[in-house]
Amino acid sequence: MSGTDQAHRGDAHGHTISDHGRRIDGHGLMIEDRHDHEAETYDAMARELLATWTDDDYRVDPARIPFPNREHVDYLTAAVDQLRPLAGKRILEVGAGGGSLAVWLAQQGAEVVGIDVSAGILEVARKRAKVNDVAGSTTFVHCPVERFDPRAAGLDHDRYDAIIGNNVVHHFDRHAAMASLCRLLAPGAVAVFCEPVLFAPEWVRSVRNSRLVTRRFPPHTHTPDERSLGEEDFAIMRRWFRHVQWQPFQLLARLQNFVELSDRTWNALESMDRTILRCVPFSRRACRMVVVTLALPREEIR
Repeated sequence: MSGTDQAHRGDAHGHTISDHGRRIDGHGLMIEDRHDHEAETYDAMARELLATWTDDDYRVDPARIPFPNREHVDYLTAAVDQLRPLAGKRILEVGAGGGSLAVWLAQQGAEVVGIDVSAGILEVARKRAKVNDVAGSTTFVHCPVERFDPRAAGLDHDRYDAIIGNNVVHHFDRHAAMASLCRLLAPGAVAVFCEPVLFAPEWVRSVRNSRLVTRRFPPHTHTPDERSLGEEDFAIMRRWFRHVQWQPFQLLARLQNFVELSDRTWNALESMDRTILRCVPFSRRACRMVVVTLALPREEIR
């Protein structure tokens, strides 16, 4: 047995577990290391925001979903629509970041818990909740979804009427996160995530992520460990949930990955995409983004 074989062993879901008990994902990274990478990035971002923003920068318009940019408008709207009605619901936002969506959901009458691996960015979220007068209906917890336990965090509940996340699943330890989502969903509830996808063979991913290509066309990522979802990720979801559905967005608009598009060009391409994705079924697998809906956890592994 080689030194590597001696140092690591597998778990029931095909992850590797080191002799120190730390989980390793399918790409050779310690899960904790991935969390640390992400936290460093967003902690640094938070320090800048907290030092430079005024109260006006934290304000959220309750009449409009707080889209980070134009690219989110279609798919984030579709994701939020799956959670309606919002008033009176207890909602968990995974990867809450600076709290824009959590605050907006609270403004609609929801009770919101936001979790994130970055303690710094959650300070931004708390300031945003205070400025928008929803601090009483929002709670922010520094914890990755893989380990999140509401009771252990001092909350008075175990489950949620809805779960939402925007561009976060591709950061997860997939199996550990799916197990946690199963525990956190109340009966009849859904978890909805907006995610980048690449339904392509591994060699295509390798070419896209090669130094030669990324030097000319840098990936639109914040941290080095991000990876678009593929077939294997949906297979994992189906192992944990009986209902796994995805809605495609952005086809021709994928050009944004390679060149900055004007608003006029973007809007024209996105309008064409809506028609193509609706009328040409096989085009769905070439989309750039999806809204994933998870429901009905498998009781035998819950």
